[in-house]
Amino acid sequence: MNANIEQHYHGVVLAYQELRDQLLAALSDEELAFRPSANNPTLGGLCARLAATQQAYVDSFRTFTAKFAYAEPDADIATSVAALKARFQAVDAQFVAALEGLSDADVVNRQIDRGGGHRLPVFLHLDVYREALLLFCGKASVYLAALGKEPPGKWRSWIWL
Repeated sequence: MNANIEQHYHGVVLAYQELRDQLLAALSDEELAFRPSANNPTLGGLCARLAATQQAYVDSFRTFTAKFAYAEPDADIATSVAALKARFQAVDAQFVAALEGLSDADVVNRQIDRGGGHRLPVFLHLDVYREALLLFCGKASVYLAALGKEPPGKWRSWIWL
């Protein structure tokens, strides 16, 4: 893996993935069904959307084209903490493999097409992925507050609104 990508991934991105994992460790299958209003996804649906987003990022680091139309093939993951944990474990492994597949030349010279004429260098695209994780954590913190749950693990010092 490119040294700069590895440092950023291990120093920053993994911390946000750890927050996601702390959230899942604090939830039950019943809590995944929580929906703050009819216009919002369930908490499990929010988590499943993150899994789909992460898969889109994995694919983008392999193809240098970001397509955010990925749909989870197993809709039932939104109802099971165990299924979500397994899905995130799998996509995290794919993510590392995709990053390891990037050459130093890819990181320095290639850009990822995000559509609409918007292109980002690989390193900045990884930053946007980190921001997607952070946005997820912000959304999930609202669900936790509505459920009356204490923030898990590092959430209080990193995320809690």
